[in-house]
Amino acid sequence: TDQIPCDAVRQAASFALSVSAFDSECRTEIRMKEGLRALSNCLGSENYRVQEEALMALANCAFDIPCKQTIGALGGMKNGIELLANEELSVVANACVALSRLVFDFMSGVDFIEGDGVLQLYNVLQNYISKYDKFLVDRTDALKVLEDAKSANDGTGDKMVVRKAEEALEKMEMPDLRLGRAILEACKSCAEQGNVREKMREEKEGTFFQNIYKMMKHEDEIVSGMACQALANCAYDVHGRPMLLEMGAITDFVKCLTYKDVDTQLSAARAIGNFAIDSHGRKKVRESKAMPPLVQQLQAKDENGKDAIEPRRAAILAIGKCASDRTSAVELCDIGALTQLLSLMDTHWKQLGQVAEDAVDRLLQKSQSAKLWLRGEVDFEDMTADGWFDMGVGRPYTSLPDLQAEKENTNREVLLADKEMDSKLKELLERVEADCKELGLTQAVLDLRDAASTKVKKECVKKIAERISEKMGGGISYEKYIDFGYATEVQRCKALRRSNVVWIGDLNKGVCRHRAFVFKYICDIKLPYLCRLERAKIERGAHVGHAWNTIKFYGDVDQEGQQKSYTVDLMHTVGTLYDNGTDLYAADEQCAKYQRKDIYHFLSL
Repeated sequence: TDQIPCDAVRQAASFALSVSAFDSECRTEIRMKEGLRALSNCLGSENYRVQEEALMALANCAFDIPCKQTIGALGGMKNGIELLANEELSVVANACVALSRLVFDFMSGVDFIEGDGVLQLYNVLQNYISKYDKFLVDRTDALKVLEDAKSANDGTGDKMVVRKAEEALEKMEMPDLRLGRAILEACKSCAEQGNVREKMREEKEGTFFQNIYKMMKHEDEIVSGMACQALANCAYDVHGRPMLLEMGAITDFVKCLTYKDVDTQLSAARAIGNFAIDSHGRKKVRESKAMPPLVQQLQAKDENGKDAIEPRRAAILAIGKCASDRTSAVELCDIGALTQLLSLMDTHWKQLGQVAEDAVDRLLQKSQSAKLWLRGEVDFEDMTADGWFDMGVGRPYTSLPDLQAEKENTNREVLLADKEMDSKLKELLERVEADCKELGLTQAVLDLRDAASTKVKKECVKKIAERISEKMGGGISYEKYIDFGYATEVQRCKALRRSNVVWIGDLNKGVCRHRAFVFKYICDIKLPYLCRLERAKIERGAHVGHAWNTIKFYGDVDQEGQQKSYTVDLMHTVGTLYDNGTDLYAADEQCAKYQRKDIYHFLSL
């Protein structure tokens, strides 16, 4: 109107609209009746109370995208940025809240940048940190004065000085927590937009991110949690992650996993997952000892003690990213991630089941010991390495250190392959390497897929089988297999190491399970991606734990081009390859017998 506006009326009207805007229909009505224009005009008032209420009303209206767009078109973004420099802290706080809802997409981010919003927000955050740092220093000094006063006069203390020190300490006020939370809410929203996040990273040579990180160390859990949420968005940036790693932010994100606020737990887990995208980040995650708390997050609870589903889901996704290398995957399995993920696969929460299954697959891709335990097989592309072990069937998954620490048990037998520790295994491998070299196996031959190279590889397979057989007691007929008598040798090896873990190189007498285990290990070194280990899927009978190897040679196909594969005899007619057949022709009858399948499933041989 043409009348001079009354600030008291404008303040009351803005407050009424602020309350009304919590309802979606009211927000639409406010927008249609030019209410947003009127509120935007109120931002130009010289009365800070009017500005304060108008900002809150705009912030509440900005829950709807049409309202966000309208406010931006009316200059609400520009006015809000200008009010960040207001002397009244309540106005600044409400301006931060409003801007946190107005910066919601790329174009609003452009408006925020062009309005110099990043610099203004940086200045507000810097001022708050300066006040908080001063408060910490003053409080530390006051506490020291109080302590000195209490210890004066040979410990009796000066009551007058003590009282004054206590009064001075009580008068100290921490910078407004609401303002700190509002600033960080704005930082969080801005960091969600890639273009604004990039500008924040460049502002003052990266000190914007450093200031947000400082707020993560705030003693108020809510402020610290808000900083965590803001900085977690910064971790999405490929250039921002190295900066955060250099600051040592992972440790603080781990601390935030323990906070009661669900959004903070969620952000912390997501940030740790983002750090684990590349190998350097995963190394830092391991060094920061972040993985055990991440596994604990699979049982996350909210502040009311109820199951927190989204933080659990974020933890599962982070574990899946951490499992991208062997070292991390093995550690995760060892600290219980695999067991917990398996239980979450069967949960009634659908949003957890699928991601848990994906995370389990990632763990098994890198931890062959866990894959053999769970699925009873290690496929052609699964490359074993030093530290690979087979803990047998029918027991919960246990880490290798725990297995080694167990008391000796005649019913417990764990196989371990590690040439760095096992000198006898290393000797066997050196003999195999010499044999393969003599047979003409080179990297070039491994890469070829013709008949000549396949012949060399088959000869190497036969030689490896013979070397393993020689090491483990030689070949034996099916009729005498049951009387082979290897159990005493296994107990000798366990006593030698004072453990249930049998170093495979120590074993001088072994059956199919032991031979298949070491054959897979050696083939992965000499004939990579050509060998598979499979264990019988039975839980009772004479052949529980029986294992065998399947070998294939690329380029060795049938008449229709289907890949051939062979079962390797390591026990009876040592070195013989039994054709597993294809869709074009049947398998060799000896395959089923060696694998203890079909009619041989429960029969003694």
